[in-house]
Amino acid sequence: MHRNRTKPALAISNTRVPQRKEWDHIWDNCRYSTYFHSKEWAEVWEQYTAGQLRPAPKIIEFSDSKKALLPLSCSTSHGGLFKNYVSSPAGTFGGWISSDKLKLDHAQLLYKYLRRHFGNIRFMVNPYNELMLKSMQLIRNEIRDEGFSEMKEETQALNLMGGFENILKMWQKKKASIVRKSNKARRAGVVIKVAQSLSEWREYFKCYEGSIQRWDKNVSSTYTWKLFRLLFQQNSPNIRLWLSMLEDKVIAGALCFYSNKHSVYWHGAAFSEYFNIRPVNFLMFEIIKNACQSQYCWFDFNPSGGHEGVKKFKKSFKCESLQAPVYEFTTNARRFLLGLSKAKSVLFCSKEKRNALA
Repeated sequence: MHRNRTKPALAISNTRVPQRKEWDHIWDNCRYSTYFHSKEWAEVWEQYTAGQLRPAPKIIEFSDSKKALLPLSCSTSHGGLFKNYVSSPAGTFGGWISSDKLKLDHAQLLYKYLRRHFGNIRFMVNPYNELMLKSMQLIRNEIRDEGFSEMKEETQALNLMGGFENILKMWQKKKASIVRKSNKARRAGVVIKVAQSLSEWREYFKCYEGSIQRWDKNVSSTYTWKLFRLLFQQNSPNIRLWLSMLEDKVIAGALCFYSNKHSVYWHGAAFSEYFNIRPVNFLMFEIIKNACQSQYCWFDFNPSGGHEGVKKFKKSFKCESLQAPVYEFTTNARRFLLGLSKAKSVLFCSKEKRNALA
């Protein structure tokens, strides 16, 4: 007589810190990984912040022998009282990566593990991880947590899988001015190259400093020379600083990162006095062309940080809008202290105003 045996429910069988090369191996073999999920990116930020933000990765092993990696980084606040986690530094795409084909049950277990063990955590959903997007949409409707907040965000990306000729046809069909503006820069003598020396990176940083002055109060974040020097020192095939040159002078640049199937434009700057010859349009034209030739599946312009002008520029390339919501969970204790700090700040400002009027 045969008895019906029910298949045991999927469970997490073990958690551990990844071995030295394990993070690299999983990242390199995950079809939806981005550069921001890499060990290299986490370690650059550890150096940039002098250890204030440090890698805290976890391997999650499941009872069906599959596994996922959580590429977390951790900082502390309130005198070390709280540990605060981000799924990827600098507000970039986060979430798990895996070289295995995971299902919805795996995703739900990963979410529960995050909520149970990482009280204060912030992550931007990776728009190329379809399973994560689907699972978070389902879970979102069930969340009854006062410490939960959600911010709508999206990125602009070009699907490169049809090849550069198809992208050119799309630009021409939709009367995009990319080709015309690129030709204008080419006729003016602009040349595109990848930076090779530290001095070229230095020239780009001077260009960035000029852009910061122009942006003034509209700038959302700034970085010091230390970050760019660290990125140069990686000597990494995954990091390329593209430059628009005119008579051996850097007039614009774009810092791009590369992973398995994904290329992304993370940082850019240009001298305003050269805008009329369109060096940025020509630069992006050549970067996208190179990404197609190198058989990347996506060229990502990255979220625009709420800057409508930046978003308009990216949309001119006829990109797709991909959802990348940002989720944050905060413990009751940390929310209380944050509220207390805010109240003290308001009281201090009020006192200062009273003293000024006295």
